[in-house]
Amino acid sequence: MSHMILEILAEEALKGNKPSSTFRAESFIKVATKISQKFNVQCEPKHVDNHLKTVKKEWGILTKLKNKSGFGWDDCLKMITISNDVYDEEVKAHPNHDKYLNKKLDMYEAMTIVVGKDMATGNYSKSYVDVNLEENTEEQSISIENEGEYEETSKGKETSFSSAQKRQHRKRNRMYEDDSVEKLSKKMGDVAFAIQSLSKNQLDVNELYTEVMKIEGFDEITLGDAFDHLVQHEMLAKAFMVKNANLRKIWVQNFMNQRSYRPDY
Repeated sequence: MSHMILEILAEEALKGNKPSSTFRAESFIKVATKISQKFNVQCEPKHVDNHLKTVKKEWGILTKLKNKSGFGWDDCLKMITISNDVYDEEVKAHPNHDKYLNKKLDMYEAMTIVVGKDMATGNYSKSYVDVNLEENTEEQSISIENEGEYEETSKGKETSFSSAQKRQHRKRNRMYEDDSVEKLSKKMGDVAFAIQSLSKNQLDVNELYTEVMKIEGFDEITLGDAFDHLVQHEMLAKAFMVKNANLRKIWVQNFMNQRSYRPDY
């Protein structure tokens, strides 16, 4: 459910329905409608807005970890990389950070489009103010940890989500065991296998060009620049070729955003 929310919002942003740091009300309504139909739950626009606030917090954690001493970043795999010793130290202090370390972040590019540029604005708390919907005394919010489930919260108790997080963190602390090295080894093995698989496949430049130029919503010059960049970075190109059409489009948008901050590109 969380992935679907991000994918739809990324599409809305690419369509121009995020003119500033906030989405248009219609985007929240569209996401809520699709989630309700897909998972047979009653999802409302305010639930989508609440989820965005959680995504923003997760993005803040990712940004902090990427800039932390001893932490690396693999832009091809979209993964924060660290050594065994640093991993053990970080997870011991913050058990909930385990899911961000030495593990491919599947929705990183979508998160970049949805919240990546809005960290300093704090405007997501205002993004739903203009939606004229009836407020109920008792409301439901989407549970991010358990997709497809809802938990009831009392209106006005803004600290309920924070309290739930603290309970989850305490539970994770109790469940933490001395098998972190084994977990890390398995994850690194999966990464190595993925890299090896990509390396075995020879890049077909002609096919790459065809696939890049098929992406809709961008002018020919932009797509040509994206193609040239991929050709110069073969591993990145191979990763691009295994993505579906939606993720390819998100990648190109992310490429444009990064290029806009590099006038000497």
